[in-house]
Amino acid sequence: MADAGAPESERRRTERVYFEPLRVRVRGAREGILVDLSESGALALFQAALRVGETIKLQIEWKDQVLPVAARVQRCVAHPVQLPSATLARTQYDVAVEFVDLSPDTAATIRQILQGNLSR
Repeated sequence: MADAGAPESERRRTERVYFEPLRVRVRGAREGILVDLSESGALALFQAALRVGETIKLQIEWKDQVLPVAARVQRCVAHPVQLPSATLARTQYDVAVEFVDLSPDTAATIRQILQGNLSR
């Protein structure tokens, strides 16, 4: 039986890899930054919230291509951001997604992205 209080890293199905951020988009317009990636999901930062449970098409920009990945939003957490010199605060959203219905080609490309970052 899984421990509900277990750290998130112990609940993941696959190891996440942290790397130089990649640009991601949702619905072609909402731009974010991919923070970490695994074969089963990812964490991205967005300026707008996404609804938990919603299935989205996450577009990962890698090299000279855009990789469309179907994903389900698992978590969306708001964090206020205030820069020392700024007069206004803004909100940033950490959005965790789980990939769904990956095609063999998409899964292979995700593995290529991961391998490229593991070898650095």
